[in-house]
Amino acid sequence: MLKKSVIQYALISIIAALLFVPFLGEVHLFDWDELNFAEAAREMLVTGDWLTVKIDYQPFHEKPPFFIWMQAISMSIFGVSEFSARLPNALMGIITLLILFRIGKNLFDDKFGMLWALVYLGSFLPHFYFKSAIIDPYFNFFMFTSMYYLSKAAYISIHAPTLSNYRYIIIAGVLNSFAVLTKGPVGFLLVFLTWMLFWIVNRKDYIFPLVDMILFSAISFTPIVIWYLVVFTGTDGAIIGEFISYQIRLLTTGDAGHSQPIYYHFLVIFFGCFPATAFIFGSLQKRAEDGTAQSTFKLWNFILLAVVLVVFSIVKTKIIHYSSLAYFPVTFLAAYSLHKYIYRKDRMTTVPKVIVAVIGLLYAAAFIGFPLLMKNIDLYLDKVTDEFTKALLLTDVSWGYEYIIGIIYACIVLLSLIFFRKDILRAAFVLFGGTAVTILIFLTLLAPKIEPYTQGAPIEFFKSLQGEDAYIHVLGYKSYAHYFYARMRPEQSAHVIGISPEDWERWLLEGFIDKPVYFVSHNKRAERYLENYHIEELYRKSGFVFMRRLPKK
Repeated sequence: MLKKSVIQYALISIIAALLFVPFLGEVHLFDWDELNFAEAAREMLVTGDWLTVKIDYQPFHEKPPFFIWMQAISMSIFGVSEFSARLPNALMGIITLLILFRIGKNLFDDKFGMLWALVYLGSFLPHFYFKSAIIDPYFNFFMFTSMYYLSKAAYISIHAPTLSNYRYIIIAGVLNSFAVLTKGPVGFLLVFLTWMLFWIVNRKDYIFPLVDMILFSAISFTPIVIWYLVVFTGTDGAIIGEFISYQIRLLTTGDAGHSQPIYYHFLVIFFGCFPATAFIFGSLQKRAEDGTAQSTFKLWNFILLAVVLVVFSIVKTKIIHYSSLAYFPVTFLAAYSLHKYIYRKDRMTTVPKVIVAVIGLLYAAAFIGFPLLMKNIDLYLDKVTDEFTKALLLTDVSWGYEYIIGIIYACIVLLSLIFFRKDILRAAFVLFGGTAVTILIFLTLLAPKIEPYTQGAPIEFFKSLQGEDAYIHVLGYKSYAHYFYARMRPEQSAHVIGISPEDWERWLLEGFIDKPVYFVSHNKRAERYLENYHIEELYRKSGFVFMRRLPKK
């Protein structure tokens, strides 16, 4: 007879696989981040150079290689596709839920572990990220598990100082080294700041862990230092300077137009991590039944949440996934509250029920309203004044009964509210399980209808150019789509043919080109190119203008 824990691990794995893996290739990769990483992985396969991250066959200084290696391995097995680019995150989703169950089981009991996995699985952004091809699920996993082992090491130092904690420090350092190798030094910074703040809070009982910090830091940075030294020899050291400049720019400027108000990430977490955020307030109350290890780990999660929100509220560049590490403490605190409501018989206040009702029905209204709005686009199209936006909205998309998704989700929210009156466990399964299924249905039915408005036309054009001996360039906006979907080869790159990136666009527009050049631009910007350069318009679609310049005979 199988052990109970084996059945639980198997159940989590099967459910996660069924929710994360299907339909990964249903929609094209989105600019910029998904296409950025996938293109770097594709170019690794084309060039055979797995050490240097490249975009347009030029060294790309912004990200280290670990996640891109995972995508390149996936593409080498399953081919270059959306499915291959997103599969590493789907697999990481399964691993993450298993680890959350294990941590929760070790700290509390198997019921807590199952609740934590359920809450993470059934919250909007935490679930959605495992269906994407962005770097953060790997990055966050390594940082959080590193913090977990640091918490175990600190616990020993405080409560059992005669025992050695170096095993946990080493494990934490190794895990953090993968975080640094995935996205850079910020992976070290967030974990180290959390550790420092924990020491400050407990400094009366926790001797300053200088040796532990030196060991942890050395292990954390060793792999990326080795990688940079290897890459340094092939790039004249430029990649290191560019990487440092990029990190400084993110901290001090609103990079790429991503300047947002200081409260931006608070809103992202509150609405994006719903329904989990409805229950985090119940974790503020201290429980006498908690053991020292349990209350200590809860403190670590509070500190981590504060670090993430404060750091990324201060940082000038604000992008939605920058605060995604907060998904771990938020879901932990929500699981903590639910666990005490269900198994410790604490009374649930009206606050979480009100939040579930208000935010849940807002989500349902959005799922209902958006398809109906797009289905009746003619009723308000004349009020749209922006030329590009109007052309996007005129994209031919057939809308039907997609609004049913919103009706289903409204029923899920209302049913959970009914159950919360007498059976909180059943209510939690309905709410979080229903949210997970709703996300799957949304990504399967609604996302393919939304994508044609945003990038469908240019991707269709780029795919038509695969294999053609031509140059391809976008004018007036930034994109990685033409590299990936046209399957651009080295001989189509400025770097390879010997023209500097600064002169590349002007050469394509005015220079003595040796092959056709295809251009894509927004309709608002295309006219100045058509008027001032000898290029011809091929056609227009969904707000984009597709153009060509032929070489002189």
